[in-house]
Amino acid sequence: MATLQFKDEQARRLEAIYSTADVRAQREEALRLLALSPGEAAIDVGSGPGFLCESMADLVGARGQVLGIDASPDLVELARRRNRRGWLRYEHGDAVALAVDDQAFDVAVSSQVLEYVADTDRGLREMHRVLKPGGRVLIVDTEWDAVVWRSAEPARMAKVLTAWEAHCTDSRLPRTLAPRLRAAGLAVEGVSGFPIIDTTLAEENYSGGLIVSIVEFLRKQGSVPPEELEAWRADLMALSAKGEYFFGTMRYMFRARKAGGQLV
Repeated sequence: MATLQFKDEQARRLEAIYSTADVRAQREEALRLLALSPGEAAIDVGSGPGFLCESMADLVGARGQVLGIDASPDLVELARRRNRRGWLRYEHGDAVALAVDDQAFDVAVSSQVLEYVADTDRGLREMHRVLKPGGRVLIVDTEWDAVVWRSAEPARMAKVLTAWEAHCTDSRLPRTLAPRLRAAGLAVEGVSGFPIIDTTLAEENYSGGLIVSIVEFLRKQGSVPPEELEAWRADLMALSAKGEYFFGTMRYMFRARKAGGQLV
């Protein structure tokens, strides 16, 4: 199964999506849950364009450190070009084989990444390994079969969204994530949801960028005829023009902790 890749233009498009107000608000919620303190060390597994890393680096300050790891060299380069903080660095790497020492970090975060990892359980064990005793984990992922999207042609919408599930390895990861965290040695401390809701179609919102990604991926995959994809997109544009557009999805946020250390 061919999953979504982030190279060249795709990497720049992801950067644009992560700049939208929808995803900025999601990052603010993630930062609130992480509750970072000055001087802490944090690792972002699947750091993408680096926006969350930058915010974490500002919170931990120059006495702390932040490491962003991503499998896409293009995304790593995008993030490096923007970086002006000496205590923040980015490396190309694999979520299931982190090239860092044991017990090196106070915090590990992975946002919209583990659903793309072939061996999620190994990835969770790696985060457990690199955390200090008492270290905190935040995992954010989406249930892709629970997306709500209005359409004048529900059967076509269902066909497109079903085909889109192939863009990741596990489109239903959140429903099994809590026991998998526990199996990796991490105590689950809380699960919450962050909704993304759009009532207009625009480049400035999350669903506008998602439409472009879906069309591009399914064209390459060949699972939906090009004329159906264009009709699907045209339908959404027409609904927006009439003030009838609706998109909704939920990002599930799992907070967990490694045993040991002192709670603060």
